[in-house]
Amino acid sequence: MHFSRFSTAVVATVVTLALLFQLTMPTSGETRGSTSAIDRVKAIIDALSKGDPANYEVVARENFAPAFFAARTTERRAAFLQQLHGDFGTLKIVKLEQVDSEVFADVVGERGPRALMTFTIEPSAVQMIVGVNVELGGGNRDRGELQIPPPPITASMSARDMTDALNRWLQPILTHDDFAGVLMVAKDGVPFVWKAYGLSDRERNKQADNNTAYNIASIGKKFTQAAIARLIQDGRLKLSTTVGSVIPNYPNADGRLATVEQLVSMQGGISDFFGPDFERAPKSKFASNHAYFEFVSALPQMFKPGSSTEYCNGCYVVLGEMIERTSGIPFEEFVARNVFAPAGMKRSGYFHSTNLPMNTAYGYTRENGPGSNYVNAAKLHGVAGSGAGGVYSTPIDLLSFDNALRNGVLLGPDMTAWVLGGKASGKRNDTEGGFAGGAPGVSALLESGGKWTVIVTSNVDQPLPARLGLEIIKALRQSTR
Repeated sequence: MHFSRFSTAVVATVVTLALLFQLTMPTSGETRGSTSAIDRVKAIIDALSKGDPANYEVVARENFAPAFFAARTTERRAAFLQQLHGDFGTLKIVKLEQVDSEVFADVVGERGPRALMTFTIEPSAVQMIVGVNVELGGGNRDRGELQIPPPPITASMSARDMTDALNRWLQPILTHDDFAGVLMVAKDGVPFVWKAYGLSDRERNKQADNNTAYNIASIGKKFTQAAIARLIQDGRLKLSTTVGSVIPNYPNADGRLATVEQLVSMQGGISDFFGPDFERAPKSKFASNHAYFEFVSALPQMFKPGSSTEYCNGCYVVLGEMIERTSGIPFEEFVARNVFAPAGMKRSGYFHSTNLPMNTAYGYTRENGPGSNYVNAAKLHGVAGSGAGGVYSTPIDLLSFDNALRNGVLLGPDMTAWVLGGKASGKRNDTEGGFAGGAPGVSALLESGGKWTVIVTSNVDQPLPARLGLEIIKALRQSTR
């Protein structure tokens, strides 16, 4: 899964290979013929498909802008190629589309995985590539899904009128079965609009309700950070505490040097757990954060801590192990005692997918692209979550967490500001921002700050459900100001 924290302008996905930066580089000024952006993208995909490092190096040099090419070493490009080719094998382009400065390639690998590859193109005649992002499972959605019209709502509406307007807005999406989940709009920390849509269990034809629990993917990283903040506030950890001081037997010497602050900010260089080894491993093996830690800690370090910034699920798995070793109790129990309980979160936990509690949604993915049948996505994930995400929760629990965090119930002003990424305040912290997460069969969003909060939980593919939430919070904020 891909798990992350997002601003109101960005939705993440859940499984992202961030081995190459998504960068915007200045125009190179060089003239390299009249090759189109589409042709450059085709050349890169063909080179990735062949899996030959020497060939990929030549093609990358020809089609990446010089500054972007120089931002990664030959070894890093080879590692990216090796991991992607190992996951996919030969690539087939299902759909290729250019929209302004981006080219979107929906691809499928000979081994079955699909992906959405997004190439950012420099704004010049030579149209060289200045960014590459690969989202596993991304091929499951059509780019047209992202063209969402603004919802016809304003902040002055009554709850009933807003509910009716949102129902009308969602109807085309519901007709195509592209969304299933629960949508909540809260006003001043209190539910204002709260409605469930679609099925929580397709095999048994069970309808979701307002209290159905969903996997919320990367939003779980905020619980891990809140738990770390609690240990820092209690004087048991510091931002400068290193992995090695808490886990002296950590296998990698460079990894032992990573600090709490670097792990939280994804500068720790810890390997992700996704890849061919994870795909081959029995998913029953991944039933606790400690199990993920044993897997991740045995993988090679990606880079020296602090030398780069790359999306890092492994960093949060290691943070979870640091919480466990510092507190002396399992990571999951510490979060339950120190985050869920004081926040009043009654239906949240690191549930096992093989034994889900009543009224908990199963995740579903469209393996064969837009409009194809949904299949249960459990085989793609570990049986339980970790410090990187995979918690199950409900909209009312997520609202309780947001309220408890912002009102100083969980942490003091300084640590609250650290978790929210804003400034400390002696009263309710109204820093605007949000957290999102997604994976095959999972998409969730919590956007808050100020008067309005929007929460979306869903058991279908990202990024559409989270995008719906972003459009709603955008409309509310614009009509409030």
